[in-house]
Amino acid sequence: MDVRFINPFLYGTEEVLSKMVSISPVAGKPFVKTDDTAHGDVSGIIGMTGDAVGSLAITFSEESIIYIAGKMLSENYKDLNREVLDTVGELTNMISGAARKMMEKDNLKVIAAIPTIVFGKSHTVRHIVKGPSIVIPFSTEKGSFVLDICLQSQIKQKEAQLPANKSANTKIAESGKPSLPKTGPGIITQEKIEIDLNKPIALESKDIGERLNRLKQILSEVLSTRETMEKQLRDQPFMETAQRMRYKKALPAYEVKIKRLKLDISAAETLFRMSKEDLENPKIKPHFQHYPTKQATPKPENKK
Repeated sequence: MDVRFINPFLYGTEEVLSKMVSISPVAGKPFVKTDDTAHGDVSGIIGMTGDAVGSLAITFSEESIIYIAGKMLSENYKDLNREVLDTVGELTNMISGAARKMMEKDNLKVIAAIPTIVFGKSHTVRHIVKGPSIVIPFSTEKGSFVLDICLQSQIKQKEAQLPANKSANTKIAESGKPSLPKTGPGIITQEKIEIDLNKPIALESKDIGERLNRLKQILSEVLSTRETMEKQLRDQPFMETAQRMRYKKALPAYEVKIKRLKLDISAAETLFRMSKEDLENPKIKPHFQHYPTKQATPKPENKK
């Protein structure tokens, strides 16, 4: 397994936990795993494709993930609950994103899917590709976790420029630690989010065409903001936890506003297509449910 697809996950894990949770995990000696056994109680698994195909699993002991989630969210958790499990998915995404950013510095492009969470005392981790995986154990103040990496390179391997007594396929490279990405600019503030979601839409013009254009302009701005937030969540693994949570909370509200704007635009377009006469003298078209009911013809009386 090419170390260019291993070292970024090692360094990314250390940096994510250090920056986001103020935890300094200690990496142990890597080893090869040939079965589906999970070395822990809950796993985040994410598939990857591109210059490497396979998957990454991050498996935590119950003690360690409760400790990490508590520090990350400033809560005091006692057991595995929905918020703790969601934290596993968040960490898997963030570590994957940090690693992929570092790979780009070596002109390697890897695309990640959406993480899957699996938990239970005897759960298994099945990687996308067959073959052994590299496991890197980590220890923390409260429990341990492991990185379980199974990736197959899809690019032609170059001759390893290492001393003869060091194999790139059997040992984690001792190259310098690559620089890590930082949180990018353009963070959307809470003030803008509140204005977007709470400020009433002002449509001063009485002209239907101008109102329609204004609604379309507002919709375009809201769509752009939503897309910016989604892109930052994908591309900025070191975004502050509070900002990430703020985005995740705001996105559903943006979806509601987008749907409402689309309905308003649809109504305005209907009015725009109506003639002046239709607007000044609206007529209600009959519907079959409103037709007058026919009175039943009385039956002739039988004369005896």
